[in-house]
Amino acid sequence: MTSMNLPADEPAGRSGETVERVVHELKMGILEGRYAPGQRLISRDLVEQLGVSRSSLREAFRSLEADELVHLIPNRGAVVRRLTADEVRHMYQIREALEGYAAQLAAQRIDEGDNRRRLLAVVERGRKHREKPSFRQFAADNQEFHREIVRITGNPLLADLIDKYHQPVFISQLRQIISEEEVIYSALDEHDAIAAAIFAGDAQAAYAAMKKHLWRSADQMIARMNGSAAMQ
Repeated sequence: MTSMNLPADEPAGRSGETVERVVHELKMGILEGRYAPGQRLISRDLVEQLGVSRSSLREAFRSLEADELVHLIPNRGAVVRRLTADEVRHMYQIREALEGYAAQLAAQRIDEGDNRRRLLAVVERGRKHREKPSFRQFAADNQEFHREIVRITGNPLLADLIDKYHQPVFISQLRQIISEEEVIYSALDEHDAIAAAIFAGDAQAAYAAMKKHLWRSADQMIARMNGSAAMQ
């Protein structure tokens, strides 16, 4: 593609919106496995596919790097991040502390306002994937389940911290190990257990159920990574 074929820079008023759209598209591509861990993101191809300027794409790459989803490598461009076993372990130690605490608080506040009704609605919406599993929609509903628990805590700073550690790269690597259906069905069972503890107002059980949910997948990945390393 020549420079004459590249889209012009977006007007200033639209550039921010364009970058947000590109970031969203690339995040979804990583989550869905279209961009695999370790894959190079070819700027020339993405400019054409997404219909954006090179400057907007560079801005999107910087945003993805800040979110630790890609590495920007000199002379290679953006490469989808591949997590190591230690990175997975460290990430989930942090998630256990943050999301376990959020589950505890949610159990303590479940009967305030409309918290019970809203959480129940999110849980029931997720259950439809037992009959018609759709990984893309499940990923969105899964994130909404976790966000609703954090919303109940009433702590927006906690929400910001937890969002940082919901890694599409992790989910993408997990899908290389087990099937989409297994990811969905196991998560739904664990969501039901977390929700049951929260609805019962049992803060200790809510923490334990959240911990089990988080570490099941992480342990599978760490075991596979360690096994692969031992074979090399």
